[in-house]
Amino acid sequence: MSTTQETAQTPKNKTSAKKNILTVLLLLLAAGALLAAGWLYMNPPQSRYTNPQSDVSEKLDSILLSRKITRIPFMPTDISNVFYTADAAGNVTYYTFDGAQYNETAPTGTMELTVPLSGQQIPVKIPYIEQDGVLTGFGVFSSEAAETNVYIYNFIIFKICNLPAAYAADGKCLLLAFTDQTQAYTINPVWEEAYILNRADGTTERFLSENNRMLGMNGAVRSDFCMITDTALAADTSAIPFFSGRAYDLATDTDKKVDIYVKNGAKETQIVTGAADRYVKPLGNGAFAFLRKSGNGFETVRYENGTETVITSFYAGYGTSYIRSGDYLLSKEDGRIYTTYDNTVIEIKGYKMNPLVFAVSPDGKYVVMAGTVANALDYRIYVYNTETKKFVTFTETNYAAHDNMRFIDDRTVAYYVVNVEGYENVVLDVSKVK
Repeated sequence: MSTTQETAQTPKNKTSAKKNILTVLLLLLAAGALLAAGWLYMNPPQSRYTNPQSDVSEKLDSILLSRKITRIPFMPTDISNVFYTADAAGNVTYYTFDGAQYNETAPTGTMELTVPLSGQQIPVKIPYIEQDGVLTGFGVFSSEAAETNVYIYNFIIFKICNLPAAYAADGKCLLLAFTDQTQAYTINPVWEEAYILNRADGTTERFLSENNRMLGMNGAVRSDFCMITDTALAADTSAIPFFSGRAYDLATDTDKKVDIYVKNGAKETQIVTGAADRYVKPLGNGAFAFLRKSGNGFETVRYENGTETVITSFYAGYGTSYIRSGDYLLSKEDGRIYTTYDNTVIEIKGYKMNPLVFAVSPDGKYVVMAGTVANALDYRIYVYNTETKKFVTFTETNYAAHDNMRFIDDRTVAYYVVNVEGYENVVLDVSKVK
């Protein structure tokens, strides 16, 4: 018998060899599949919608009007094509957008004020623009920049604007303020303070009552006592809705509960408890819409003459499954957009993304969304024409979060993106989506 270690080609050995070869082939196929999966993850396929009317993944440059890097983002004013920048040193600069670029604009004038708040005298300079009967102006107080004896507050943003129509008076305007520095670049701030300002001598009187207003732990009056928004101030009657957490204990209520009150002349009345957000939409003749949590979801509600009527009930989380932009609610699950004040629903075509922000044009014709599709590096801008039912998804090379998306007019949308160079201010012409 030979002692050489050779494999005899018996039927048993042949079967074993076949099994070994098959095992190697399966391992190679598995490795190939893993490599292919990895490649697909790093290079996701461009999604192709079936709607023949759609152009998918066009370059954003095809609708780009302006892209400008700044140290501070351009913020909107009460004049649609006028914007401002404001820094912590109190420097405020105005710009007019001419359809292609932002041009620095000289203010109409400057108010130098001393505003009483929490026993402190807050100095501020407010350059303003007055145009076609609209007054708009902003100022910043910063304890680092000001040489004053203000000890409680480190930062305050002020705004001057026209008084609500029912409270208009010659020589007077509205002065608003908030102390929350996290709102510095918010396009829909919640104002903590409201005054009637005499433009001739700079004196102020409270627009909202301070009766029974308590102090917080830092010695400042409670900032949640009489909160108001720009939208609420647009009411067409003397009934002006505002928010207050005065019925709740800040030390024990950690979810910042608020109720809705109404100012009507000198009278202020609590009319809604447990609002879901500091949002209210005046509907004319003293009526308004608001949001309220309900069970595991929330609802939009109409208030009129002491009666509440549920408009729409939603059975998912507000701020998570549903996000709001102005007077619209977007369902992130299916892309449907609901108005907050009636039963109107916008049905979206070709919706395949995780939207992070969105906006609807003032005339309701265009919907714009920004978000991701396959992964965090697959950012898109989606534009939908509600009249023609056509949509276009544009590729976006800037993967950072997009903020402050809003329409300048019916066809022009703006937002900013924060990157290593600063704030990238982008303006798009969505009218090209016919």
